Amino acid sequence: MYKLKIMKNLLLALSFMAVVPGIAAEKNDTTFQYRDKQIVVKIDSVETKIVLLDKNGNEYTKTKEESYVDGQEVERIFVSSPFVPIKKKSGHTFYGHFADFFIGQNLLNGGSEMHSRDAKSLEWGVTVFDIGLGLTKSDAFGLMSALQVGFVHNHFNTDYVLNNIGDKTIMVKNDTTGVKTSFLKYTYWKIPLIFEWKKKFAKRDAFIGIGISMEWRTNIKSKYRIGDKRYTVSRELNVNPIGIDLEGYIGFAGFNIFAHYGLTKMFKDGPTCHPIGLGVGFTF
Repeated sequence: MYKLKIMKNLLLALSFMAVVPGIAAEKNDTTFQYRDKQIVVKIDSVETKIVLLDKNGNEYTKTKEESYVDGQEVERIFVSSPFVPIKKKSGHTFYGHFADFFIGQNLLNGGSEMHSRDAKSLEWGVTVFDIGLGLTKSDAFGLMSALQVGFVHNHFNTDYVLNNIGDKTIMVKNDTTGVKTSFLKYTYWKIPLIFEWKKKFAKRDAFIGIGISMEWRTNIKSKYRIGDKRYTVSRELNVNPIGIDLEGYIGFAGFNIFAHYGLTKMFKDGPTCHPIGLGVGFTF
């Protein structure tokens, strides 16, 4: 509390110094050193700002800014979005490369009995947030985790649908005419645990990551479409709600190629399917 009071008083004193007539005559920054921090008074012909810097010369994330224009004090408040990472240079923080948005193919990988249309089967999703722990002083190797949400459509030949017969999930012949698409859809929430290595080239990161993930599947439905109308076949499919996947990605800058493989079966009692995903991701 005592240190905060000293800092507050020092900033207040600098604020008054900054607006004294004549100090803004030259367009130069004045820097004061306080312990391991720098306090910079930025002066131009229009306004005066006071900025706090850390010992590495990196500006702190702004939550409040004091400006002085023609002797008037202007206060700005900054509110951060939860989807924008706040990056601070602290001990073991590691900034990895989970894609903000990813899209690609998702294959059930169940053989010919699934009557799959792999070219039309896809998944897409976003990373809600991620965290990382640096494992080396050079910040080249770290352990990453995240929360991701994804949406999957596995398509089948139009004359088949996925249904539950008794307690078993199987592909069933569909004699309905005019069917445009037949598919399984679901949403997943995924928590990956990834070891990532990265190296800078021309101020951009090249990186590679590998690990495992756990996903929770929900909103599972088997449907088919005739024209613009969709018909639900079943919501009671024997899908394992929890899946364990092998995960990996490789990339450069804001682009990566990802892949994942289901270590656990998709269905409790039904075709032996270990889903495979392959696609691209983008970091904005």
